[in-house]
Amino acid sequence: MLKNNPKPMLRISLIFLLTVWLGSKDAFGQYSLKGRVLDAETLEPLLFATVFISNSSIGTSTNKKGEFELTIPEGNHELVISYIGFQPFSYTISTKVLRSFYEFRILPETIELEGSEVKEKRDKTWYDNLEVFKKYFLGSSANAKSCNILNPEVLILDGETDPNSLTARAKDILEIENPNLGYQIKYVLTGFEFNKTKNEVVYAGYPYFVEEKLPKRRIKKVTESREKAYLGSMMHFMRSLYEGNTENSGYRIFPTQKVPNIPAEMNLEIIGYGSEVKLDKGKEENELASLDSIDIPFNDPIAAATLTQSTKDGKVFIIYNKPVYILYLHEEEESAFFPYSLRNINFSIKNLGEAESIESSVKVAQLSKIEMRSRAVQVFDNGSYFHPFDIFVQGYMGWERIGDLMPLDYGIEKQ
Repeated sequence: MLKNNPKPMLRISLIFLLTVWLGSKDAFGQYSLKGRVLDAETLEPLLFATVFISNSSIGTSTNKKGEFELTIPEGNHELVISYIGFQPFSYTISTKVLRSFYEFRILPETIELEGSEVKEKRDKTWYDNLEVFKKYFLGSSANAKSCNILNPEVLILDGETDPNSLTARAKDILEIENPNLGYQIKYVLTGFEFNKTKNEVVYAGYPYFVEEKLPKRRIKKVTESREKAYLGSMMHFMRSLYEGNTENSGYRIFPTQKVPNIPAEMNLEIIGYGSEVKLDKGKEENELASLDSIDIPFNDPIAAATLTQSTKDGKVFIIYNKPVYILYLHEEEESAFFPYSLRNINFSIKNLGEAESIESSVKVAQLSKIEMRSRAVQVFDNGSYFHPFDIFVQGYMGWERIGDLMPLDYGIEKQ
């Protein structure tokens, strides 16, 4: 927590948000995926089980025989099966080795009875916890505020086991209405925790997007809202990174150097990046060693190609091992985001990309930060990347949550 920031910064990570759909945007073929879903203990077919490709609008329900059929594009996909009273099930499907028929046996959910009744009580505390959950799960953007959880009663919210955190799980698939984007999201929640002490939130799950039947009068507005949600998103950035047109897409990437975090009361003057730090009289240089360090951006952006490396067979990997700030010049930050902005950390970050913003006529361009947690992360042409846990996202891209989430098949022509 910064001494010179009166409102605590919320640290946000997307490393756990997106389950990767590794499909091909330029797929020339469509494939039929057929199978059945059975109770693993009784071998009885499960009727109306939800079967879908994670983070896409491709899904269906099983019939009375527990059978289903999906049409999927070429590539690797994460198939998810959800059924009330059963454990969420996921399975990686590859069209390169696609079987003619699959049989999936899923296990009943094991419920710990001790304390579960208390956690499921919908008293005032439960409703208070629900509001916290909605804020940090759906988000606080304009799109998020229009969202509605249609079945909040399936949530089990626990703020008692650990008073410093709120955890949540769901007995059934969450149904979320997003009128601004014209989707109903069926979300298989596998974990949620908001740490009140660290002011951090983590959650995980599998989203499935169901298109609303829109009246003609709403189509234009929803189409515009979807495009706005997509542009500047992590998916948009990754697609542009894969295609090598990051700069033309409106992004600027700034490298960083790690320096001590200097409280305002020390009255230090940073002369320039890479140069020495001058202190006022009476301050010893070794005092800096006791301060937390922060990543300060350099003034000049770097080429996106600095971040990536391509293989001979066309695969693209992010291999840059230092944090980078990402400026998106084509849209402004929402005012609701200002208290959580990375610009609040340090004056050097506050004015980052000021010249670029003026040139693009955007007052406050969207600012994010990503940091690698592994040696390499593969990027795919649809904007997904593997493994999602290996990239830590902060800033504007991290602030946008479920309320601004778009399916990975958005903008990809279905053949």
